[in-house]
Amino acid sequence: MEQTAELRDAIEKLYITFARYPLRENTEACPCCHSEQDERRLHAKPLRKLSANDLREYVDGALLVWGGVDDFKHFLPRVFELALDNDAEFADTSITIGKLHYCEWWNWREEERHVIQQFLKATWKCVLGTEPAWSSRVEVEDWLCGIALASNNVTPYLTIWENTLTENAGLHLAWFVASTDFVKLSQGPSNYWSDCPESFAMVSTWLRSEAVKARLRAVADRHPGSEVAERAYVSLP
Repeated sequence: MEQTAELRDAIEKLYITFARYPLRENTEACPCCHSEQDERRLHAKPLRKLSANDLREYVDGALLVWGGVDDFKHFLPRVFELALDNDAEFADTSITIGKLHYCEWWNWREEERHVIQQFLKATWKCVLGTEPAWSSRVEVEDWLCGIALASNNVTPYLTIWENTLTENAGLHLAWFVASTDFVKLSQGPSNYWSDCPESFAMVSTWLRSEAVKARLRAVADRHPGSEVAERAYVSLP
């Protein structure tokens, strides 16, 4: 994902804001699930130098079987930065961003909540700005699901999508409608969306709006012969 100046600034603010949380000598990984080597890996490099491989095990177990909220806050800037690479070997974006829910981040300091919101919105704009492909379509849903799990309110992000009138954002919308179950009236939430059914309903309702239908008609008109664009438009009620 190509990063904008806004996103790079948001990442830097994460590092600055969460620098108050130092790395503990022992982050208390469950000994049944993780080895001493896993713990040592977290201490082997400065935070900004930790790789996806270094943090993969931690992200999977964070808050559940590895460490507490302050430990997660320490690693949060680097974890979120690595999530931007959409590395399949790192962690599912839905899980990574959804960890915020387990932290009850709505109770954090105002400054911390603010910089996270800045990061999520800047990232969402970049996701919508990427050139669509099958993997990018997955990325759109993953980020939206992660945001939904964290906040249970995706409306601001749907508004950004609706107001982003670029070609890529429109094509992402076509991919999303054509490749998910959100517009199927008989289909309820599944997978991680089952944990945030209210947000699933918000997305489903928005996708059936006249504004979205008009947007998809315009995408189909600009891409005659595109199976995805046509299927997205005709799938709406």
